[in-house]
Amino acid sequence: GLRRARISLFCAGGLATPGRVREVIALGASGVQLGTPFAVTEESDAHPNFKRVLAEAKPEDIVEFISTAGLPARAVRTPWLEQYLRKLPLLEKRAHARRKGCTFGFDCLEVCGLRDGLAKMGQFCIDLHLTAALKGDVRNGLFFRGAGRLPFGSEIRPVRDLLVFLLGHPAAGPVS
Repeated sequence: GLRRARISLFCAGGLATPGRVREVIALGASGVQLGTPFAVTEESDAHPNFKRVLAEAKPEDIVEFISTAGLPARAVRTPWLEQYLRKLPLLEKRAHARRKGCTFGFDCLEVCGLRDGLAKMGQFCIDLHLTAALKGDVRNGLFFRGAGRLPFGSEIRPVRDLLVFLLGHPAAGPVS
């Protein structure tokens, strides 16, 4: 017969405090995955502007929308994203499948709202705007970010401080 396998479960999203980490572990999670808190550490190889945009974002700077892949997304409002969201109703009306496929010939997504003309999905080239963010282009970048407060506010601190904090050691407590 088949032996019952143990499948590890890792939780992600909104787990930037020791209490939340303990809570999901107590519920049976094998571990946690944190994105934004690690992206804004000193050791992160992200562009300094990338770190700054994520770290300095206030709750009102973070907007929700549907990505090009058709998934709910949350990102920091940038000049490009602001303009895109303003134009979205018109872009949705004009959505149409592109005969030649991807604008860049890259086809980074299996299903793409822009390339495939799917009006209810994002109408932008995700690769173009993620690349801009990667390069630190604040005007044109797409900076995905969790909605929660970061452990050290807008401070960019070492990974060690983040781990000490998340593991519940008060010495590296959050900034008030």
